Amino acid sequence: MSDPDLGYAAITEDVKFFSGPGLKIAARIYLPNPETDRRAGIVFCHGFGGNKEGTPPSLSNILAGHGYTVLTFDYRGFGESEGPVGRLVQTEQVEDTVHAIEYFARSGRFPSERLGVYGTSFGSGIALLAARRSGRPRVAFVTVPVSSGSGWLKSMNRLYEYEEMKARAFAAIGRKAETGEMEMVDRFDIMVPDPLTRSRHADKKPFALETFYHISTYEPIAEAHEIRIPVGLIGIRDDILVPVEQTISLYERLAGPKKLHIFEHGHHHSVYNELLPPTASHVLEWFELHLPV
Repeated sequence: MSDPDLGYAAITEDVKFFSGPGLKIAARIYLPNPETDRRAGIVFCHGFGGNKEGTPPSLSNILAGHGYTVLTFDYRGFGESEGPVGRLVQTEQVEDTVHAIEYFARSGRFPSERLGVYGTSFGSGIALLAARRSGRPRVAFVTVPVSSGSGWLKSMNRLYEYEEMKARAFAAIGRKAETGEMEMVDRFDIMVPDPLTRSRHADKKPFALETFYHISTYEPIAEAHEIRIPVGLIGIRDDILVPVEQTISLYERLAGPKKLHIFEHGHHHSVYNELLPPTASHVLEWFELHLPV
């Protein structure tokens, strides 16, 4: 595997592109090390309710240090992007990612055909679905992926809790249909965190209650058999936020070249912290193989 350079601090540029009904999407580009510039781009899709200042910087700097130009961005309604705050709709996030891919490919920073996608957690399925709809990315890598939204929600709730929350979400949709107003809740009312996740993300974030409904219909695994680009995957056996079965099931259904690595120990956030070096090695090896210089 490639030895990741953990010390490179990329020069960054903050840019904007448009998506959806003319919404400005805030993005950040990590410029490659000129000495190792591979003339290739990677679009980075972060996880549930995150933003470009959250999990993307560490791996983005590593990728840039190894010569890749990296685009990270805030989905509509999150971070610095325009759109209804806290309303997460997976089809809209896929749309934002397709627009990110097109914007990046047309930027002239690298040959337009030399582009891949990286997704983590909830953003993994977003990255894969966007790659399929775009048809432009040549390769993908995903870590600790949510491949079934309904399965993920059920893994965090007892069945009656899941059904109660789904009923609440439909009630919120009904009230919005009548009044035009969204009912807001804390994000942890939707994504039930394990103790470690709660301690790491203690700040309150408002989410539209209807997000529970949207996630329950998010099923990237249903399209996995149509995804034929090379896909690398990482899961963690001890992950209790997104069960490793989500990674394994996705891997089994992918139609193209694929490679799976399971870390036996760690937690959902380990790929951003103590397992970042080996994670980066797997990611670099995959992109170097399928986006050769």
